[in-house]
Amino acid sequence: MLTRSLLVLITLLVAAGAWRVGRWYWRPRLVLPDAPVLERTATGIRVLLDVRNEGAGKSRNCRVVLVRCEKQESNGWLRIEPRRTESAGEDPNLPGAGILPDSSTRIELDRTLPDGPGTYRLEIAVLNGEEKRSSYVVDMETVMPGVSY
Repeated sequence: MLTRSLLVLITLLVAAGAWRVGRWYWRPRLVLPDAPVLERTATGIRVLLDVRNEGAGKSRNCRVVLVRCEKQESNGWLRIEPRRTESAGEDPNLPGAGILPDSSTRIELDRTLPDGPGTYRLEIAVLNGEEKRSSYVVDMETVMPGVSY
C-alpha cells in the first residue's frame, strides 16, 4: 500500500514539474528597444515603443505605463506628472496589445509628455503578467507639430 501511494506521489510530482518547465518555456519574453519613438501632436509628445517578443508564447494584454518622468532643470532633476492620453482614459485595465512569438509591435505609452524643449528622463514599464522596465533619457528640441523624430 505504501509503495503504491509513494508511486502515485512521485508521478504527481513529475507531472507538476513537467507542467512548470513547459509553462516556463512557453512564456513570452519581452525585449524593449534601445530608444523610444517620439511623435509630436497637438496635445503633447506621444511616446511609442517597438516591443519585441522573443519567447515561444504569445504575449496577451501587453501595456506600456510610465513609472516616473523627470525633467532636467538647472538644480537637478525635477519630477513631473504628465497627463494621460485620450486613448488610455482613466481606466488602467484597458486591454493591451498582443504580440506573437518572434515578432514585434508598436505600443503607445499611457501618458503624453509635455510639449516643451528640454531633457527628460523616463522610466517605463511594460506589463504582461510580468513587468519589464527600462529607462530612457530623451532630449527634445523645439520642432513644429506633426514632425516625428
